[in-house]
Amino acid sequence: MEVLNYIRRSWESYKENWMSFVVAELIVLTIVGIIGLIGIGIILSSAELSALILLSPREFISRIVSVLSLLEGVGKAFIFFVTSGLVWVFLKTGLYGMAAQALRGKTRVNTMFKVAKRMGLTGLLTCILVFIIGFFLMTILVLGIGFIFPGGAVVGIILFLFMIILFSLIFPGIVVDRLDVIETIVMSIRIVKKNYFEMFSLILFYGILALVISLIPVLGALIVIFVLTPMVWISLVMFYKGKK
Repeated sequence: MEVLNYIRRSWESYKENWMSFVVAELIVLTIVGIIGLIGIGIILSSAELSALILLSPREFISRIVSVLSLLEGVGKAFIFFVTSGLVWVFLKTGLYGMAAQALRGKTRVNTMFKVAKRMGLTGLLTCILVFIIGFFLMTILVLGIGFIFPGGAVVGIILFLFMIILFSLIFPGIVVDRLDVIETIVMSIRIVKKNYFEMFSLILFYGILALVISLIPVLGALIVIFVLTPMVWISLVMFYKGKK
């Protein structure tokens, strides 16, 4: 079965480069985590201030000030959350670059930074555009089918999940062929559309495997993050190179 072949070859490439992938993932999680924690800290500090005021208010204005303080904190935190997401996507482009290099032999952590520096902006803009497309697509499907019959919203969500798979190869297109935003989206749709069942089977396999492994307390999450996720990157790059 072709899907199992992708899994096997991805595992072989990962074994040769596991240390580089673990270190790279740790770096990404640390950077993104710090930015996200700052946002959480802002919310908690604002909520604590709000709680202190609300516990002993004597005037209505005090309540208004406390709410405004909390809203201001949430707004600032939102900026940090968005920033952490953007940084993650930017560096994720570099991680896919490592996956492409791993298929050729050995990869190194500095590859992540080099690829992200050259192609990270393209990856970022591509993800933003795909997010916008996905948002409108989900809205149309969920609201449109939801008006037709009861439970239609659920059907719309399922259809959306099936359709979003068409964008699975946007990062491989960027790191392998250095395609621009529109080119990599078009290429991803074209390849996946012609090999949809195979791509669906690959994603389903990894999804079920991740779900089962994640049931193991703590260790399961570590395996998914540091082992399974890099294997997904390698498999998608391999799929792209074999089907383009």
